[in-house]
Amino acid sequence: MNLLLVILITATSVIVGTGLCFYLLYKALEVESTVWVLEHVLCPIMRIIVLLIVVSQVYPAIDENSTSIDFWRILGQQDQFRDIVNILFIAGLTLSFIPILNHPVFALPLQSLFTIALVFHWQYLGSIESLTLFPSFATILKLVAYMTLAYFVTRELSIPLSRWVDRKLVVSGSIRMGSDAIYMVLQIPVMLIYCSFLKSQLV
Repeated sequence: MNLLLVILITATSVIVGTGLCFYLLYKALEVESTVWVLEHVLCPIMRIIVLLIVVSQVYPAIDENSTSIDFWRILGQQDQFRDIVNILFIAGLTLSFIPILNHPVFALPLQSLFTIALVFHWQYLGSIESLTLFPSFATILKLVAYMTLAYFVTRELSIPLSRWVDRKLVVSGSIRMGSDAIYMVLQIPVMLIYCSFLKSQLV
């Protein structure tokens, strides 16, 4: 897996996805019903698509012989793409009502890890009985540590980034989108840790 390529594709998909969502919300400010649909339906679905693109780039870390195409091939079997979009949409809605976990620093990685776990289950669990999807205690500690680090890094970067975007585009309120974009990129180490845990079971 080429980590530089993963970061490049991740950054590009995040910028396009969050940028498009922000643009649509900005243009729809005068129509409250449209804003509600964008915020609660279309933007979450767009975020899920971006998340799947990001996960597809990291997932091959489990198996050096696989590629991101294999990830999409698995999702293409028996309407699993539709199922995972529905599951992630409901999971995101559920997490929004849970204190602490509703914060993007936890919500986005949890959705990503859940996606990896589902695809891993579909790909391997039927053929290898001893596999487990629940991470070890040491892995959990690493995941929490990286999520916490991502929180502090994003807190320092999101404000100057949003101010720059607001100034360049002559808009306001881009900090939420900017924060989500940074969180999405910074969750790559979290996914790699979990993929490493799953990979260790295949050896």
